[in-house]
Amino acid sequence: MSNLIVDVENSIARIVINRPESGNRLEMSMVKEMTQLINDFSFNMDIKVIHLTGQGDDFSQGRQLHKPEPSNIPLKKSANQIRAEVTDPLLAVYAAMKSCQIPLVSSVFGNAFGLGCAIATLCDITLASSKARFSLPEMKSNLPPTLAISAVMHVVPRKALAHLVYSTDEIDAQQAFEYGFVSKILPIENFSELVNDYIAKLVTRDRAALSAVKEYLNLAPGKDFDIAARYASNLLSGVLASQ
Repeated sequence: MSNLIVDVENSIARIVINRPESGNRLEMSMVKEMTQLINDFSFNMDIKVIHLTGQGDDFSQGRQLHKPEPSNIPLKKSANQIRAEVTDPLLAVYAAMKSCQIPLVSSVFGNAFGLGCAIATLCDITLASSKARFSLPEMKSNLPPTLAISAVMHVVPRKALAHLVYSTDEIDAQQAFEYGFVSKILPIENFSELVNDYIAKLVTRDRAALSAVKEYLNLAPGKDFDIAARYASNLLSGVLASQ
C-alpha cells in the first residue's frame, strides 16, 4: 500500500497522506515524493489545483521519528549529514509549494502537528473542519522548529507564532483562523463534500488566471507601491492577452 495516494481527475491533482495508523506521520521518503509530485503537477497544463489531505481523521501529526539502532558506540551525525538527510528535503518541499505555478489547497479534518502543520499552512488555501487542531510541538523535545517557522512566518503574526512555538499548545480551528493558519472553517458534518465543492469552483477558472493570482500574492507583498502596481498591470495584461 502506497504511503501517498495520488489521483488526477477534472483538472485536480489530489495527494493523500496514507498512514492513518500512525497519524499520517511523514517519512522523509514521502516528503521527497511529495516534492517531486508537486513539481511535476506544476508544469502539467491539464492541472489547475493540487489538493493535499490526509487519509482518515488526521492531516498529519508530523514527521516520523525513528529511535536509533542499539549500539555499543553511538554514532553522531555531522551537520552536513543532517542537512542532507533532513533539512534539505524539508526545504525542498517548502520551495516546491511556494514556486508551484498553481494553487495548493489543504483540507484538515483533524490534527495538523509539526511538519503537518507547516505543510497545511504553507498551502495557498487551508480549509479546516471545526474539529481541526494545530500545533508546533517540537520544543517538547528541545528541538527548535525553525524550518516550520520559516514555512509559516509569512502568514502568522510574530507574537502568535512565538506563543505557539514556546508553549507547544494545541490550538483549535477558530484560533488557527485568527492566527492566520487557516483560510476557512467548514462544519464537520459534510466537510469532504464542502471541500470538494470549494475546489470544483476553483477549477472553473482559467489556469493562467489562477497562476497569476498565486504569483502576485507570493511576490508583490513588501514591494514599493508603484512597483507592485506595475507588476499587477503586467500580470493582468499577460492573462488578458492569452485569452
